[in-house]
Amino acid sequence: MSMKQCISVLLMLYLLVLSACNATRIVKPLAKKQVAVGLDFGGPIMDFAGTKIPVPFSSLTVGYGIDSNITVFGGANITSAVFGTIQCDLGVLGQVIRPQKGYIPGLSIGASSQMLVDVFEANFRLYPVVDVNLYWNYLPKQEHYFYVNWGSWFDFWDRAQGQANTKIYYPSFSLGHTFENKKMRYTIEGKYIAPGLENGGTPVKFNGIGGQGAFGVYFSVFRKF
Repeated sequence: MSMKQCISVLLMLYLLVLSACNATRIVKPLAKKQVAVGLDFGGPIMDFAGTKIPVPFSSLTVGYGIDSNITVFGGANITSAVFGTIQCDLGVLGQVIRPQKGYIPGLSIGASSQMLVDVFEANFRLYPVVDVNLYWNYLPKQEHYFYVNWGSWFDFWDRAQGQANTKIYYPSFSLGHTFENKKMRYTIEGKYIAPGLENGGTPVKFNGIGGQGAFGVYFSVFRKF
C-alpha cells in the first residue's frame, strides 16, 4: 500500500470511527459580543516509523459570545478537506455554574452537530455531540484554568463503513490546561477516545489501553477580538 493510500485509509478511519477526537472546541464561554478565532493541531497517537506521534490533523474554530453565559461556535477540519471530505460542526455552549472561590469548578455544557460530506460521492452524515466540562480558575486575577471534559458522540446511522451499525455511543475523556489573557488563548489537551473500541493495526496502529481506544494530544491557539 502506497503512502498516499495509507494516509487516505487513516483519514477515513479517523472520520468514520474516531470523529469524536477533535480537540474540545470551547470550554469557558466568551464574553458578550466577543469573537475568538483559533487553530487546533493534533490527533490520536499512532505508531509511525518506529515511534509514536499524534496524527497531524488541523482544524479551524470560530466562537461568538451571545452573552457572558452562552457562546455559539463552528469548526471545520482543514486536513479532511484536502482529501475531499468536508467536515464541520456547529454548536452552542452554555455556562451552568460559574467557578467559585476554593475548589468549586465552573460547569459548562455544549451541544453540537458534526456534519461530513464526501465531495466525490456526495455522501452525507450528521452526528450529535454533547460535551460536559468542569473547569477551575486557580490563580487570583488570572484567566488561566485547567479542565476535564466528558464528550459523547452519537452515531444513529443504520450502516457504518459498509456494515450494519451496532454501536451508537462513543465516549471520550479529556484533561487540559488553558493559558489565557485579554487577547490570546493557548491550550494543551490530552484525550482518551472511544474506550472499548478496537483500535485496529492495518495500516495504522493507534495507541490505547489493551488494544482499545486511542490516546490523543492536541494544541490550540486562539485570538480574541
